[in-house]
Amino acid sequence: MKEISFKLNPLYVAVALGLSTVSATHAQNVMEEVIVTGVPRATTKLESTASVTSLSAEELFDSAPRSTAEVFRNIPGIHAEASSGDANSNIKVRGMPISAGGSRYVSIQEDGFPVLLVGDVAFATADSWLRLDTTVSSVQSIRGGTASTMAWNAPGGIINFISKTGEQEGGSIGVTGGLDYDALRVDANYGGALGNDWTYHVGGFYRDGEGVRENGTEKGGQIKATIAKDFDRGSVKVHFKHLDDEVPTYLPIPAKVTGSGFREAGVDFGDGTLFLETKDCAPRRGNKIDCVDGDSFQAEMTSIAFDGTFDFNDTFSGNFKYRNASIEGNFASPFPANVYDDGAAGPSVEIVYFNTQTNDEDNDFADLSLSADFELVHATVGVALASQNISTTWNFNQYYRRLDGKLTPFDQGNSVDGVLYGNPAFGNCCTRAYDFEIDGTAPYIALSGEIGQNLSWDASYRDNRYDIDGSFAENTVLIPLDVNGDGVIGQNELEVPTIGAAKPADYDIDYDAWSVGVNYAFGDNMAVFGNISEGGSLSSPDRVTGNVRDDGSMFNDSGFSSVEQAEIGFKYSGDNAAFYITYFTADTAEAREFEVTTQTFKENTYESSGVELEGTYDMGNGFGIRANATFTDSEIVKTGDGSNEGNTPRRQADYIFNITPYYVAENWDVGVSIFGTDDVYVQDNNDLKFDSFITTSLFLNYSFNDNISLSLNVNNIFDEEGFTEGEEGSAAPGDYVRIRPINGRTGSVTLRYNFF
Repeated sequence: MKEISFKLNPLYVAVALGLSTVSATHAQNVMEEVIVTGVPRATTKLESTASVTSLSAEELFDSAPRSTAEVFRNIPGIHAEASSGDANSNIKVRGMPISAGGSRYVSIQEDGFPVLLVGDVAFATADSWLRLDTTVSSVQSIRGGTASTMAWNAPGGIINFISKTGEQEGGSIGVTGGLDYDALRVDANYGGALGNDWTYHVGGFYRDGEGVRENGTEKGGQIKATIAKDFDRGSVKVHFKHLDDEVPTYLPIPAKVTGSGFREAGVDFGDGTLFLETKDCAPRRGNKIDCVDGDSFQAEMTSIAFDGTFDFNDTFSGNFKYRNASIEGNFASPFPANVYDDGAAGPSVEIVYFNTQTNDEDNDFADLSLSADFELVHATVGVALASQNISTTWNFNQYYRRLDGKLTPFDQGNSVDGVLYGNPAFGNCCTRAYDFEIDGTAPYIALSGEIGQNLSWDASYRDNRYDIDGSFAENTVLIPLDVNGDGVIGQNELEVPTIGAAKPADYDIDYDAWSVGVNYAFGDNMAVFGNISEGGSLSSPDRVTGNVRDDGSMFNDSGFSSVEQAEIGFKYSGDNAAFYITYFTADTAEAREFEVTTQTFKENTYESSGVELEGTYDMGNGFGIRANATFTDSEIVKTGDGSNEGNTPRRQADYIFNITPYYVAENWDVGVSIFGTDDVYVQDNNDLKFDSFITTSLFLNYSFNDNISLSLNVNNIFDEEGFTEGEEGSAAPGDYVRIRPINGRTGSVTLRYNFF
């Protein structure tokens, strides 16, 4: 493990001093809130042996999120690159890398069930099928500790969206409209008693519009329902969800390097896109032509879940959890492959249009456990079962556009009207078909107990076993094909990439995970804790096909990444203040994997260490503040080819923070959410940098009476410029680069009617 070392920075000191006095109005209630995420048995924040965070829905909405990923900024240790919209976000934790997109080391869950078994499927990441709406009662997160042993592929942590169950009668209906962007959304929810101790809650949303950037498509919504019952000897919950939502996915855009940063190159940083607003047609399996209209991620998911606990007697109890989900979608968005000056015509862009069909991401999760409460120890033994399909079809065409503000088509090579069916910029690499099935079995055991009234401990072990079989087709066959359906083979249809022969995949991945933790409470409001853990994360099979032999077996068991962690922390909660500080270390060794946007393989080992700070403070007279910050020192210690060793991993900030001061009056409240990040290297070679930035978002809620309220929400109120992702690791002034900017200033207003 690596020792932490930071340069003394005035901003670090300011944030740390601010956090040392921060807190919440219900500090003690927060300490006593029941934590059910990633723990072998329900616990409280005071008694937990790991870093845990719980946020109410109200706190999340007040942070003025423009996507689900922006919600994650409220959680210490989590770094969400929230610039892609409501799908395909990159999410990392505690310095663990973003190697190939998605959330490889964080399990994203709803009501304790993973959205997907693996979080880094190319063009189909887990957050793409998750939405925040008013059916959510809270979001809980655990980092480190038992996250490794209590969930699939979650060595870094878990983020769990917990649904309302109707214990409190009532609900609301609200209409939200964009003030400076085209968006209209209706949210509704209601819950209450059904009789015979049953409760229910049902709700969802529907939206229609363009989104926060021009020429996008936001259309669709979801409905969720939960029924629940607590009885003398147990409880039962049943959850239903149907999501059918289409959202823009924002990829990098062209920019030009200056001596002090970047300037726009035909696309506005704040709200511009490369969206083509065209019908993109491509051959799918069997050379069947399929077309998509518009630039968006289409997400469909229908799931039903059951969670039941039964107490056999005062000593033994059992729990059974099961969820079945049907998932499909389509990713369609333009990626700038090359940007250049085309003589007198000026700046031009060669676009590879990512068009990936998610045919089948269906999955099943089950967990059966038996628990026993003895005098000195609580024991749980169980087995977790999982089945996940990964069936995707990739088809990338190429488009040529002038960066003239209108994206005017032009022809090059065999293109016609600026369209070429294929992607020579990527070597026609990316007409592919993946068909995998992952079956997982994980027996586990968890022990916990108390020594005296102050010391609590836990120890857990999990044996992760995966069987992966299926096929993948990555070779491209060029044939003449009438893609546009006009009955003629045009010059841009003479060599159309189609899916070639498939290869088998048939391999097993087994690895152990364990965790040991202790917590010592000094009375009712102060504690120290620590834990060590080891676990891993199965790589999505489409990321590691370069390691699969001709017979389908895996070379050197290289289909997973391993993580070792340790942490020690302090917790305090008084009448009007709460403060939590955690020191962590994490060592990560990754499998060799392919990255499509850079066309390279990566095989790196990383070390990181840092500090998480979290707190709340009620100053009295209506004033208060909530805050969190994470300081991280991360290093690449080994690479497959020896390059970049000793460097800082790409897009790894030394610090990130979120501070929310607020004021609550009798019938209104107001506050700002301030998010900041340090500068980062764009790539592992540590040459080109993105500058640090701070965004400020405003929320204002006004109640006309007990039922009717109005909310104003402004994200990035000062229209700050910032960037989260880039392709080029080096560039000189005057060069073109491809970078992903944060959204500019956007405002929305919500009119809500509350039912009681």
